This record gives sequence, structure tokens and C-alpha cells, in this order.
Amino acid sequence: MTVLIVDGGGSKTRAWLVNAETRECLKETEVGPSNIATVGAEGLIHALRELNKKLPSGPKADTIVMGLAGVGRRPERQTAFLAVRGVFPNADVHVITDGELAYRGAFADGRNGILLIAGTGAIALYRTPIGHEFVRAGGWGPLLGDEGGGAWMGREALRHCLLEWERDELNPLHAALLEQLEIETATQILTKVYHENFGPTEWAKLAPLVFRYAREDIGALRILKNASIELVALVEHLQETLAPEAQVLPLSVIGGLWEHHYHLQPLMEEEIRMRNLPIVFTEPAGGCMKGGLVFLDERGKLK
Repeated sequence: MTVLIVDGGGSKTRAWLVNAETRECLKETEVGPSNIATVGAEGLIHALRELNKKLPSGPKADTIVMGLAGVGRRPERQTAFLAVRGVFPNADVHVITDGELAYRGAFADGRNGILLIAGTGAIALYRTPIGHEFVRAGGWGPLLGDEGGGAWMGREALRHCLLEWERDELNPLHAALLEQLEIETATQILTKVYHENFGPTEWAKLAPLVFRYAREDIGALRILKNASIELVALVEHLQETLAPEAQVLPLSVIGGLWEHHYHLQPLMEEEIRMRNLPIVFTEPAGGCMKGGLVFLDERGKLK
């Protein structure tokens, strides 16, 4: 049996074609965003079609596990299911959230802990030892939440530039952002955001500038410190609500922002110490490909 495991987020969609018997990855590929909350059903279908083009010719996957951002509610999950079936009509399709997929991989070794996903958005997940139910904190999208995520960080960088413009200042982050956006003054940010569809996916692309200039621009450092506070707050909420008696609670962090962990982790560790939380950083046991196989194992779909 051949399994296609997909991790679809707000910036990109990764996929693995796997031989279910040997657990060997036959093909790994990547396409654009597929978060149904931001790109809609048509955007998801487009990403799936692009993905299908990159898969090897011949027999397609027998089973598909789709871990998608934006499908936490039943209506969006059903819409995504129909979109997947439209592109892969002969496959046995399973649609879960990208967080549930990633959690199963991160804690594939049987531990219980918190998974923090810091990508375009930000969400923390915990799976209860009894009942194995997933409980979340955050992940409400760029308009209502996602504090500490990449889109939030990019938006804060835009606000930082506008505030500096009001004070007639031009510090390194401000100058770099103008250059990347190919604009001459911060006031043109308003045109891009309100009239040129420059939204959360584009905001997230500005986050690397914040990391790049954190050592020389106090504004960039302030954004990072605030991000670390927001991310730790997500973790604290789950710990206090679901594991208040824990002496040690593992925390695994994944997502595009964590590529800059050398900036974020020390700031988060400082915040964890200040709050006296029993949180200890730990490496994930596996990735999303592993999570998809664990999902199928739980349902007796694999031998």
C-alpha cells in the first residue's frame, strides 16, 4: 500500500509518498500554501493539483492523510475533504489538522507533552493521556489571534516602520523592510495592505528581517521579546489547565519560525523561568511523515 501524507500550512505544503509496508519515503515534495482559511477551497484545490503533478507517474496513493491548517471546525474539514476527493477520487482520504498530524509525529515515542507550532500562525497542542483528546491554545488566525507567529511578527514590523515614520526615524529594520517591499516611504505600506491584497501570507515573509536585525535594532528585539511572551503564554495556558501537577512537562517546537530558534529559545527560556513553569524543551521524536503513519496505525490501517 502507498500512502500520501500532506502537511499543509499558510506558507507552504509539504508531502511525502510512503511505502506503507517498509515505511520508506518514495518521494518528498513541496508546493505553495493550502491553509483553507486564507487561500479558500480554490487555493487548496490548486495546491493539490500542483502536488499531484509532482508525484511519480503510475499508480497513485491508496490512502491520503491530509494535515491541514484551517480545518479545526467541521464545515472547513468537510470542504477540504471534498476538495481532496476531487483531485484524488480513488484514494481513502483522511483530513485532520496540521497540528494533530505534527503532534503525533513529535510525540511518537509515547510521551505526553505540549507541541508549539510557530509558523505563519501560532498554536499550542496537548493530547490528554486519558481519552487521547487534543486540546488547543491559540491558532485563531491572523485577524483574531496567532500572536507570536510569523504573520503577527511581520505585521508588527510594518507597524514599527509606521511608528518610526511618525517620529521621523529610520533604523535598520525600517530601512531593510522598505528595500524588501520596494517602496520609498513607510506610508506606502498602507497602500500595499489596504489596496494591494498584501495580507498575512506576505506579512510572514517579513519575519526573517526581524531576526536578522534583532542584534542592532531595538525595535526588532522588542518584537522578538513580545513574540516569546505570546508563545510562552500559549504553553502556560495548556500546562495550567491540563497538567497543573506536572513536575516536568516536555515542550517540542516546530514550524518555520523555529529555524531561528537560536534567537527565540533563549528569550522563551527566560520567560519560562520568570513564570516558574515546569516546561523543558525537547526535540520532536519525529516529523509529520511519522505523524501520518502513527495516525493510520491508531486506526488499524497499517499492518
